[in-house]
Amino acid sequence: ISFIAFLVLEVAIGMYFPAISYLRSQVIPESHRATIMNWFRVPMNLITCGAFLCLHVDTISRDKTIVFAACFMLAVTGTFLCGRFIDVFKNYEGTKTDGDETEKPGLLIDEDKQEQLKEEVA
Repeated sequence: ISFIAFLVLEVAIGMYFPAISYLRSQVIPESHRATIMNWFRVPMNLITCGAFLCLHVDTISRDKTIVFAACFMLAVTGTFLCGRFIDVFKNYEGTKTDGDETEKPGLLIDEDKQEQLKEEVA
């Protein structure tokens, strides 16, 4: 059973990284991607440091319910934010190019800015 659980975990991780990379390429413009992703790491690192520091608090180290409750609240928050992101992404329509392809600019650049960038390139 442990080996099967390990294999399922490896398959899930193997599917996650390509999927999230594709999603990043569709949502975040290339010119801003590194900066935005670095700013997203800040809360994650703060939560991790806070969790490790809390392990040295006697109340938390004796009663793991608090840790599980915090993890549950973070998971619920993440699920809610993911649902909101999906709603925003579904309502977003890409702009048509000259051909049949649909070009989707990054969600973080508004349409006026996107048109200005297209004009500058042309």
